[in-house]
Amino acid sequence: MYLGPFFRLRFLFCLLFVKKCTSQGWWLSPENAPTCKPGTCGENDETCECSLTIEHRLTMMTTNPPLLVLPTNGRLRFYNTSSIMPDEKMSEVITCDGYGSRLVIAINGKFPGPEIVAYENHKMIIHVRNLMHTDSTTIHWHGMHQKGTPGSDGVAFISQSPILPGRTFTYKFTAQPHGTSFYHAHIGDQRSMGLYGGLIIYPKYKFYSQPQVGFTVIIQDWNHDDEPEALYQRMLNGVYNQDEKTYIEPTKSIDGANFSRFHMHSGLINGKGRFYSYNNALNHNGAPLEMFEVEHGRSYRFRVISAATLYPFRVYVQGHHELNIRATDGFEIVRGTGSESRDLIVESFIIHPGERYDFTFLANQDPDIYLLVAESIEDLRTKNPPEYHAAEALIRYKGNAKTTKDRDNNGQGHCTYNKPCMIFNCPYLYYPTSTNLKCLKFDQANSNEYSSKFKEVVTADETLFFNFAFPGEPGNTPGSVNGHQFISPTYPILTNEAALTTPCKASECGQDKICSCTYNVELTSDRVYQFVLTNLGTGRGWSHPVHLHGHYFYVVKMGFGTYDESTGKFLLSSTDIECLGNKSYCNEAQWANSSWTDNNIPGLQLDYPPEKDTIIVPTGGYVIIRFKADNPGAWFFHCHIDLHNTNGMGMVFLESKDKYKGLSNTGATNEYGILRKIILITILMVVVPLY
Repeated sequence: MYLGPFFRLRFLFCLLFVKKCTSQGWWLSPENAPTCKPGTCGENDETCECSLTIEHRLTMMTTNPPLLVLPTNGRLRFYNTSSIMPDEKMSEVITCDGYGSRLVIAINGKFPGPEIVAYENHKMIIHVRNLMHTDSTTIHWHGMHQKGTPGSDGVAFISQSPILPGRTFTYKFTAQPHGTSFYHAHIGDQRSMGLYGGLIIYPKYKFYSQPQVGFTVIIQDWNHDDEPEALYQRMLNGVYNQDEKTYIEPTKSIDGANFSRFHMHSGLINGKGRFYSYNNALNHNGAPLEMFEVEHGRSYRFRVISAATLYPFRVYVQGHHELNIRATDGFEIVRGTGSESRDLIVESFIIHPGERYDFTFLANQDPDIYLLVAESIEDLRTKNPPEYHAAEALIRYKGNAKTTKDRDNNGQGHCTYNKPCMIFNCPYLYYPTSTNLKCLKFDQANSNEYSSKFKEVVTADETLFFNFAFPGEPGNTPGSVNGHQFISPTYPILTNEAALTTPCKASECGQDKICSCTYNVELTSDRVYQFVLTNLGTGRGWSHPVHLHGHYFYVVKMGFGTYDESTGKFLLSSTDIECLGNKSYCNEAQWANSSWTDNNIPGLQLDYPPEKDTIIVPTGGYVIIRFKADNPGAWFFHCHIDLHNTNGMGMVFLESKDKYKGLSNTGATNEYGILRKIILITILMVVVPLY
């Protein structure tokens, strides 16, 4: 039977591109593919393919016709009328915290971008089209290990060249591992403008903690005034109140650790929040919040993702004081092992930029409406007038008609001396005793992964120290790793290492020097590496959430400095590590006790240690992680605070260089590659007609 041109084209396309066609079909371009959204990909599909279109939009504006809107009592109204907008029109508006109208980056018209839901081992094909007029971009699939597809990791000038305005780039990778991940921009500070979205991978193994289906909560700290480049310049030069002509001092956490110069006006959950008055921290502007509806007596899973630019948040649920922490960075965790294993129950937890936490809670309170709160861990007690920095969402019991809820005035009033509240994943050891809050360190958790391969890393082959800090002399204290301020290559180092023009030179870098270069370290295939991540020396003072691309790792120990147990204040750095050199930069370090070796370190947790890909390195302390180098590629390793990363706090691991050259372009294509294949298909259609 004769096949028409369309069928010949589709047959040859499948033959040339994928060798095996699925019932879902294949698409030549984002214009033909379905847009990414929940429900696009089914559990029985072999392939999950969809498209993301990136463009600028304005907040608090409708689109057709374009009209300004204003917040009112949890709803929206047009600027020139008091009439409340219908739900359908409200859903079209990007509100953020309802303050003013500012530029954001939207994905498929949404802020944040649409959630992509897939299943473990799906073949992912994501077309990304950049419709921004002047900005280039890339997309990193945070949590995906890109095994065999390093070219789809999405880091500008590490794994790919940026996607220029008007261009399209196709990412291809396998959906592994399962769990809560997200996608976000990986060039400059575009994440701060909203270029991110959820990526949920459901597991094949059906006996993980239930329920798996639940609610996704993406947190962001929000600033009214500044776009990415301005934010970065203000971090370097200072933040001022332009109306009052005053300097805004950077805030600190409860232990006295610093936060960089980024003024947070409010917090967002799934792109929605409300702005609290500068003069009265109990008054807000009534902007609409994200709402999650629950049914009394049922258990619900919340997948919390921090897409924050800078700040950590303490997450809790109003009126519900038992959260069961189920997973972090996609990996299931509990407390204890074997017969001692038990659920990790806490009152709240702290989440840092780049981290993800899943928790479940039982909807067992009066059928009312409650707040899900992500409150900044800034110490705002000295602010006058007081300020309140938090992201909020509504949890409404089914049958309740309320659409808004105010915060509690008494805060942690339910925490008492006899029954203190437990907070998981603190970047410090103590809260002031008067708060009745207790910290549970992350390394007190254990893996609950049925397929955990922790036995592979019981013995480490090599130990490397990496100091994440701001060392240097006054006027030259850039973000760095071991004193190397990272300079991005001009060509992707994965495919064009030979073209590198900014190598690190021994004459310019060292124990007592600060250098600017493309810092990279080679890793040997199949060796078990033990990294000691430190935050020591003259450049300490800020805690850093450190993210490793291409791998997950096992957290086998966390070391903290000395604190005042009564006030919670930091006093001294850890004495476990000796910083080498004369200037105390800590660009090189070693164990202070010479008897400590690769596999002889007191306090190592090697029995079901928890897995992660992003971990907080506390100021004055350290974290020991282990992983096996079994994924060839060029992998970025960096602080996940956008402003610190942009300032140079990152580096690259060149893993198994002899193996990844053949993988460099696997899985990623741009429109030029597609064009060549289309030309080939056309020639074949003409020369080799099918019957």
